[in-house]
Amino acid sequence: MTRFLLAGAAALGMMTTAAMAQSSGRTTSTEETTTTTSVPSAPTTVSRTSTTGQAVLPDGDQTAVTGASLRDYNGNKTETTITNTSYPLSNMITSAKKTTTVVNGVATEVVTTTTTHPPQTMLAPTVETTTRTYVAGTK
Repeated sequence: MTRFLLAGAAALGMMTTAAMAQSSGRTTSTEETTTTTSVPSAPTTVSRTSTTGQAVLPDGDQTAVTGASLRDYNGNKTETTITNTSYPLSNMITSAKKTTTVVNGVATEVVTTTTTHPPQTMLAPTVETTTRTYVAGTK
């Protein structure tokens, strides 16, 4: 059985890389800037960029990736990438959500990976979450 999942939110760089690495695929990108003024505060500018991509590998595996990046008027940045992959031969689905938040030069990265097993195995989905904090600009 072939399944294809669409997902929501992620980082533009990971999006482009993931979509281009596939044998065939399609990528779309949008960017918007909104400026609002409220009295008595100064104007607030928020920039949001999002990208989606999907691909099918020769063995039938299907991948959908969505990424979004948001920057607020203080310079804080949040990037989220969601990658869903279905494996028709094994009937498994893997979903990975990576969120990186940068505030005052300190980045916090949270990665949650969920694997859904075929119904006949009667196994519950497995969920793994990892968190790391680092100074932005370092690895």
